[in-house]
Amino acid sequence: RTCRRSCLKIFLFFISLISSSLLFSAGEYRCGSIECDAFQANVSDKASLQRGLSTYMNYCYGCHSLKYSRYKRVAEDLLIPLDIYENNLIFDGSKIGELMEISLTKKDAIDWLGAYPPDLTLEARLRRPDWIYTYLRNYYPDSTRPYGVNNKVYQNVNMPHVLEDLETNLSKSEYDQVIYDLTNFMTYVADPSAEQRKRIGTYVLLFLVIFTAFAYLTYREFKKDLK
Repeated sequence: RTCRRSCLKIFLFFISLISSSLLFSAGEYRCGSIECDAFQANVSDKASLQRGLSTYMNYCYGCHSLKYSRYKRVAEDLLIPLDIYENNLIFDGSKIGELMEISLTKKDAIDWLGAYPPDLTLEARLRRPDWIYTYLRNYYPDSTRPYGVNNKVYQNVNMPHVLEDLETNLSKSEYDQVIYDLTNFMTYVADPSAEQRKRIGTYVLLFLVIFTAFAYLTYREFKKDLK
């Protein structure tokens, strides 16, 4: 009876985990005053992450650091040879093993931009990936703003539309792919161990299921002997 209760508790625990996950994914979120665009990250897609990294380093990294990540860790996770990464994606002489900090100082940032741009390492965990995806796709012209643009998600934001040239020169589907890859990369960099944890978690759950099954069978055999 004790073993049966334990099996039941484990089964109910699994059901609660699955139910919570489904409810969370089915939830509706808003991004500012508009609904969030649909976005589903795929951090196992190395090609997407590599493209997103390239976009980030060329368009975002001048102002926004990733100071909780290291160049080497990102290169290895994204299957980029270290020499290629160092020669093509490090622009300030930093070493491959260093943290991804920018050379822009707070004083210069305040003098030039009026504020110091935040580090974005954990932005996807703070804001959610769908918020970032929606935000980057919803700039619009606004002559009253200092940079001539505004954003439907974050009204009166001080950040310029740094991807405007891409949006102008690419088709809508191509630009959406750029934004997807960039957001996908930011999702990865906010939690680089996520895939490994999921993989280990799967093995742990399989072990628990198998162990529970054998424990129950053992219990039945012992029960026969007690009769």
